[in-house]
Amino acid sequence: MKIGGFRRNEVAEMSDTAKREPSIEPPFENDTPVYGSPSAMAAAQPAPAGVPLSERGGLDQLSRVEEKVARVEEKFARSEALLLRLEATFQDTLTRFGGLARSADVKALEGRVRSLPGAGAIFVVALIAALIGALAMLIAIRFGIPGLLPPLGAR
Repeated sequence: MKIGGFRRNEVAEMSDTAKREPSIEPPFENDTPVYGSPSAMAAAQPAPAGVPLSERGGLDQLSRVEEKVARVEEKFARSEALLLRLEATFQDTLTRFGGLARSADVKALEGRVRSLPGAGAIFVVALIAALIGALAMLIAIRFGIPGLLPPLGAR
């Protein structure tokens, strides 16, 4: 029975070095017979299980791969930092343009309010309207409104 790539009794018998350094084992047992010269038969023999990678020269390749991964991670981190700075700049620019748009709206509204008549003009118009209303009432009382108010002398 295999557990995680190791047979159950192999896990208990492993040394500390073998536990830290993984070994390369074929994923399945190769029981197919090999025919040919003795050198071909020796090459077809699987490597003994439990041999650390450092003895096979794979550790150098693994370290090169790790270095490449580290460089890619550094490039990714720099790119991410650049994108974050770009996003912050973009948000700052949007905030500034939003403020400019709001100030332009306020200036347009202020211009429309300034074009309205002032308090003096409104007071004059209200006075003229009151005088015209009072004059209309005096004429209506004096001459009457047909069907609604008889003239003043007819009462």
